[in-house]
Amino acid sequence: MKRLSLRCGVCALACLMTLAAYLGGALEPLERPLIDLRMRLVERPADPHPVVVEIDPQSIAQIGQWPWPRSLHALLLDRLTAAEAGPVFLDVDFSLRTLVSEDAALAGALARRQGNTILAAFRQWSTSAEAFVDIGPLPQFAAQARLASANLVPASDGLVRSVEMSLPWRGGALAGVAAAMIDDSTQAPASFLIDFGIDVASVTRLSFIDVASGNVDPNLLRGRPVFVGATSIELGDMLAVPKHRTLPGVMVQMLAYQSLILDRALQRLPDWALCLATVCFVMLLCHAGRNRGAGVNLLMILGANAALWGVAVGAQAVAPVVLDVVPLTVASFGAGAGTFMLRFRKVAASLVAESLARRRSEKFMGAVAENAFDALITADAEGRVLTLNRAAGQVFGIEPAAAKGRSVMDFLARPNAVAKRDLEASLRQIMGTGRSRRLVCRRDSGELFFADLAVSELVEDDRTLFILLVRDIDRRVKAERRLLARERELRRAKTVAEVANQSKTEFLANMSHELKTPLNAIIGFAEIMEQQMLGPLGTEQYKAYATDIRESGERLYHTVVDVLEFSRVEIDDVVLQEQATDLADLCRRIAARLAPRVAEKNQHLESSLPDLPTVFLADERLLALALNHVVSNAIKFTGTQGRIRLALDSSDTGEAIITVEDNGIGIEADKIDSCFDAFAQADRGLDRTHEGAGLGLTLARRFIELHDGPITLQSAPGDGTRVTVTLPVARRESEGLRDSA
Repeated sequence: MKRLSLRCGVCALACLMTLAAYLGGALEPLERPLIDLRMRLVERPADPHPVVVEIDPQSIAQIGQWPWPRSLHALLLDRLTAAEAGPVFLDVDFSLRTLVSEDAALAGALARRQGNTILAAFRQWSTSAEAFVDIGPLPQFAAQARLASANLVPASDGLVRSVEMSLPWRGGALAGVAAAMIDDSTQAPASFLIDFGIDVASVTRLSFIDVASGNVDPNLLRGRPVFVGATSIELGDMLAVPKHRTLPGVMVQMLAYQSLILDRALQRLPDWALCLATVCFVMLLCHAGRNRGAGVNLLMILGANAALWGVAVGAQAVAPVVLDVVPLTVASFGAGAGTFMLRFRKVAASLVAESLARRRSEKFMGAVAENAFDALITADAEGRVLTLNRAAGQVFGIEPAAAKGRSVMDFLARPNAVAKRDLEASLRQIMGTGRSRRLVCRRDSGELFFADLAVSELVEDDRTLFILLVRDIDRRVKAERRLLARERELRRAKTVAEVANQSKTEFLANMSHELKTPLNAIIGFAEIMEQQMLGPLGTEQYKAYATDIRESGERLYHTVVDVLEFSRVEIDDVVLQEQATDLADLCRRIAARLAPRVAEKNQHLESSLPDLPTVFLADERLLALALNHVVSNAIKFTGTQGRIRLALDSSDTGEAIITVEDNGIGIEADKIDSCFDAFAQADRGLDRTHEGAGLGLTLARRFIELHDGPITLQSAPGDGTRVTVTLPVARRESEGLRDSA
C-alpha cells in the first residue's frame, strides 16, 4: 500500500509540474512543430470554387510599372462584374490619392459592383507616433465597398498560424477578410488556426493581366469568390508560415477562407480539457504499470504515446480539431522516470541481499555440477584439465585427482579432430557453431566410444576458462548405424521390386500382342465355320460349337485388348492422335455398334443427342474406347427390360457433358471409388456371372484424363448408375469438322 501511494504521488507531481509549464507557455515551442507536422501528414485538396487573381511577375512585366494606375484595377473589376463574379477582395492599398481621373475610374468600377467588393484595411505600427495607426482606402472608395482587416498577426515564433474573425480598427472592430468573404460569419469561431494542410497547388489561380485583358473565359469566374493580390516576390507581400516557409499574403487569406468553407477552422482544446486529459492519461498509465518491470513500463509509455500521436493525427484528419500531445507526453515520461527512481532505490537496497544469495547460489550450482548426469570438464586456455565432475570420472574411467593437469587431447581418440597447435581456437570454433560436435573419445583404459562435445566459455578474474560438456552416445550411434544399414537394405529391395514391376508391365504388354494374333485366327476361322462359307459342316451341332468358339474368342480378345491398353498406359506409351471429332456422331456410332447386345438382352437404349455437330479436338479412337467401356458396363449390369440412356449436352461455360444412365442394380456407396481401380470389381451380387478383367472403367478414366477432363460416377443399390464424362471448353472447335492433318 505504501509503495502504491508513493507511485501515485510521483505521478501526481509529474502532472502538476507539466501543467504548470504548459499554462506558462513553456511547452508551446515543442507543440507547434508537431502541429505543423500533422498538417504535412493530413493534406487535402482545396475547394476549386474560389479564385485567386495574381499580381504576378508576368503581369508586372507586361504593364512595366508599379504601382499600377487605378484605372487598371477598375478595368479588372469591370471584367469581373461582366463575368458575374461573386464577392471580390482587393488586397491592394488604396489609402493614398492619385490622379483624379484614375481615382474616379476606380470609384466608378466599385459603384458598378454594387457593394460586392471588399477592400483591405490595415493597422500598422508608426515609429514616429509610437502607436498603431489604422489605414484604410480613400473615402470615395470605402463608400462603394465593404472593408475588411487584412492584418495577419504572427505567433511568438514569427509564423502566421491563426486568424481572428474581427480585429480592432479606428475605435471599433472590423471583420477579417475570411469573415467578410463568407455568407454567414456568425457560425464561425472568433479565431482559429489556418489549416496549412490544404494543398495550395490545387487553388484555382489566374493571372491579373489575363483577366484584365479579357483572355479568360467568363464562365470560369461566374458566381465564384475572387481574391486579388500580389504573389510576385518583388512586391514583398510575403508572410512566414508553417509548412511552406513563406506564402504571399493573398494566398494566406485564401487558405483562411478555405479553412472556413471546408469546415477546417482548426481549434485547440481548452486549457481545462487538456489538463483533465493529461491527469487521466498519466493516472491510467500509472495504474496499468503497477507491479510491472521497468522495461514493460517503458514499452507501455512508448506505445501509449505512439497511440496518442496517432489519435491526434486521425482526429485532425476527420475533424477541425488540434489535440495538444506534448503535455501528455512530458507528463507520462516524467511519471515513468520518477517511478523508475523509486524502483532504483529498492534495487540498490536489494544488491547486498543479492550478493549474499549469489554466494549461496554458487555453492549450490557447484553441487549441481558435481552431481550432473553428463560429464563436465573445466580447462584453461592451454587445454589443461582443471576439474572433472563425478560423471566425467565415470565416463572416462579416471579419478578426478589423477586427471587434473592433463591435456584434453589425452581423452580424444583422434586428436586431429581438434588442432593440437591451436587448441583454444578449435574450442572456440566448436563454441561458435552453437551446437555440439560428435567425436570419438578414449577412456583411460584405452576403449574408444562416441561422444557429443559442447563447449562454453567462462571469464573469471581475467582468466579464460573452457567448460566442456561430454555426453556418452556410444550406444545410440551404434543403434543408428544398424538402422541406416537396414534402411539401405530396404531401399535396395524397393529398387528391385520397382524393376520387377516394370519388367512385368513390359512383359504383359508384349504378351498381350502375342495373344492377339492367334485369337484373331481363332475368331476368323470360327466365323467361317459358323457361316459355313466353305460348305456345310454336316452336323448342326458343329455350327453351335463354332458359335461358342467365336463368342469365347471375342470375349478373350476384348480382355486381351483391355490388358494391352492398360499396360500401355502403365508405361506411359499412350500419345493422343488428336483431330476434330463430332461427339454427337461418335455417340450415334457407339449406340449403333452396341445395339445388337441391347436387343439380345431385350433392353432399351435411348439416345439424346443434338442435331448439329458438336466438334471437339480429341483422339477419336481413345474417346470411343472410353465411351464404349462405359456403355458396355451399363448394358452388362442392367437386367432384361432395362433402360439405358446416352446423352450429349453442353454446359453454360461451353464444356461437353456426356452422360450414361441406367436403371440397373447400382453400386454401394463405399465401393464406388474402387470401380476405377485396375482389376477391381465392385461386389454387385452378380460379379461371378459377368465376364471381364475389371479394366473398363479404369481405362475410361485414364483416356478421359488424357483429354484433360474428369469422369464421375453416381450410384446407389437398386437405383441404377450415372456416369458423367466432361471435356473442357478449351478443346471445343468453333468452325465445324476439320481434318487435323
